[in-house]
Amino acid sequence: MDSQELSKYGHVFRPGLFRRRQAFWLNGDILHWRKGTSRGHIALTGVVDLTLVQKDFGNTCRLIDLNGRRHHISERHWFGWDVDERHRFGTSELRSVTFNSLVSAIKRRSFKKTAAR
Repeated sequence: MDSQELSKYGHVFRPGLFRRRQAFWLNGDILHWRKGTSRGHIALTGVVDLTLVQKDFGNTCRLIDLNGRRHHISERHWFGWDVDERHRFGTSELRSVTFNSLVSAIKRRSFKKTAAR
């Protein structure tokens, strides 16, 4: 795990019980992500749509970039079979603090740039 994933604007989650862990974090105006072993990044100016879906069981943020790629950031984290999570396998929790911090920073930074144009 990258130390930036655990930074002020970092969020780590597993969107489903048998899915890979994902991480999103901001470094300035660049949004980075890791999904399993694949990694990528995008400038926040490349975010063309941001939708927040609010549900009782956890919120989801959907981002669409200029290339049409979709990224889903989930508030709910499912505990898997990893060594550090094995004792809680099959349960989940809401990671509201890190989710809200990341999503609000993305909104502020990406749409501030758009408004300035």
